[in-house]
Amino acid sequence: MFSPEKFLEEITPQIRSVVGDSKVVAAVSGGVDSTTAAALMYRVLGNKVTPIMIDTGFLRKDEAESVKSMLKDIMPLKVVNRSQEFLGAVKGLEDAEEKRKTFRDTFYNTISIIMREENSKFLVQGTIAADWIETQGGIKTQHNVLVQLGINTERTWGFSLVEPLADLYKNEVRELARYLGLPRQISERQPFPGPGLLVRCVGKVTEDKLDVVRSANSIVEDALSELHPSQYFAAAFENEGQTDHTLSQKFKDEIFVYRTKATGVKGDVRSYGRMASFSFREDYEEIRQISKKITSLDFTRALMRVRSGKGKYTVVIRAVNTEDFMTADILEIKPDLLIQVAQRIMELNGVGEVVYDVTTKPPATIEFE
Repeated sequence: MFSPEKFLEEITPQIRSVVGDSKVVAAVSGGVDSTTAAALMYRVLGNKVTPIMIDTGFLRKDEAESVKSMLKDIMPLKVVNRSQEFLGAVKGLEDAEEKRKTFRDTFYNTISIIMREENSKFLVQGTIAADWIETQGGIKTQHNVLVQLGINTERTWGFSLVEPLADLYKNEVRELARYLGLPRQISERQPFPGPGLLVRCVGKVTEDKLDVVRSANSIVEDALSELHPSQYFAAAFENEGQTDHTLSQKFKDEIFVYRTKATGVKGDVRSYGRMASFSFREDYEEIRQISKKITSLDFTRALMRVRSGKGKYTVVIRAVNTEDFMTADILEIKPDLLIQVAQRIMELNGVGEVVYDVTTKPPATIEFE
């Protein structure tokens, strides 16, 4: 059984041995992993550590100031706004891996400049076991996984990485966060990807789609928080595609196939595949059956249509429960609540459809890119 006290005792001399008297920058995204890593390093090294949060333009609504306020009694968080650089770098990109890799390169180019300004040669990241397992398995590129990919950060960007949580899983990170005294809003916080809302802006990146994602994400978090899912959010993509008449006849329902693709995992390998939607149902046993039938074909996602209109974007509600984030099950949201959330999202400018992602992991990943 994991013991945060024993973990801290064991890792403290390792950290001091690696870092010595050098200054350290700790990158904080706002998620539990990076924040816990930063808090751990600050506990061990004190003011040798400068915790920094980069506003990439892909944060949730009021994210930076909210996290800074929550951490004020734990460590002094410095917020650096670089949103225009990040938006400019990924604007117009469509491929999921290209977006992640461009974000990664922009992030490390930015952080290397900050580190020179801070006269630091060590960067702390919140990489955990699931990150490098998925990256090495080819499922998706995690922006914070570098050494495991053979990328020499010292040669490329001029700094060395310190990843104190690299052998821990999410439940163990949460235990450590509680032990370090992080506020509940952080220790129990649902995961938030390093690239932020970028990976929920599925397909081509545009500012108006990003605005839809940010607003829809806020609605979903507000509406579902009391249900305490492991992770819950909204994503968006263009609702372009066509009805597959062969599948519709087979399933005795309108099966709509989207042009936009999303990441998944089949077996132990990455699957970048199509998404299909079916009509609204209330019986989750029936919902699970049709989802399984759709994903047994050449699809990584099965989406249930909840509300529709005339806008150009499909907004996807995603809510799952999981222990380790290597596998995940869908949250069985009551139909009345699901419809209420969808109706709120439909009021956003540009939204033409709201669907609920009813795909487990595997075959889908939790995020869409």
